[in-house]
Amino acid sequence: MISGTRARLTAEIARQGRLAQDIARGQADISNKTRLQAPSDDPAAAARVADIRRTQADQKIWSSNLEAASGVAAQVDTTLKGVGTAIDRARELMLSASTDTLSASDRAAIAVELRGIADDIQSYSAETDSRGYPLFPTTDALLIPISPSVRVAATASRADIFGNVPTGAGPADLEQIIRAAAAATEITDQTARTAASAASLTDIEAASDHMSAVRGEQGVRAARIDSVRERLAASGLLLDEERGGLEDTDIAATAARINALQLSLEAAQAVFARVNRQTLFDRPCR
Repeated sequence: MISGTRARLTAEIARQGRLAQDIARGQADISNKTRLQAPSDDPAAAARVADIRRTQADQKIWSSNLEAASGVAAQVDTTLKGVGTAIDRARELMLSASTDTLSASDRAAIAVELRGIADDIQSYSAETDSRGYPLFPTTDALLIPISPSVRVAATASRADIFGNVPTGAGPADLEQIIRAAAAATEITDQTARTAASAASLTDIEAASDHMSAVRGEQGVRAARIDSVRERLAASGLLLDEERGGLEDTDIAATAARINALQLSLEAAQAVFARVNRQTLFDRPCR
């Protein structure tokens, strides 16, 4: 009889201890805002959260690469716009120089401006990005990893942009074409000057077409980078949502559970105290 009573007391004490532990665990879940304090709490959820964390760590690197690529692409677009404007100005100058009414001093002024444009183009080709690297690499364009299997180039090589312009005399670079145009305007013999200026104007128009094609290709690169950025951002949101559903504490549900557990514990403690307060003298006589 006594041993049975002791067993019941021990069991009740253990039950109340478990209630107190459950309450403390719920409070810790609310405080830490996560229900996964250890992998053993939910092995399947913990394993999936670990996978998500690894993916998010990779995506953080890819996102950083995409931001760098996007910044380079934007700078390249601005630079190419400047080059295109310079080529257009060179074309206007050569159209003016093709008239026979210009004086030698007028042609000299045009030549000076054309050489200034050539200097500007040379400066554009040597620009660097925010990290100090050449904006237009002299070798193949750097491929930037943006996923486990995808790499993109934020720009083309210097030769592809500023060189390889098809002309009547063969491939030439933009700077050479503009300097040749400046030299053509200074030829003293009118017949020779007219022929050289006409050839230079044709080359400049080819340069203009070349820059239009280059800018179009750069627009495709920038659009691809932006598209990948959007997809990566959308994937990141989905991963955040899934991870939150697996490990975040449901504050309202946990608080309600804690309240219920506290009520059960308080009731059990009250009954336990009342029962164990009785003695043989408290029991009614029969």
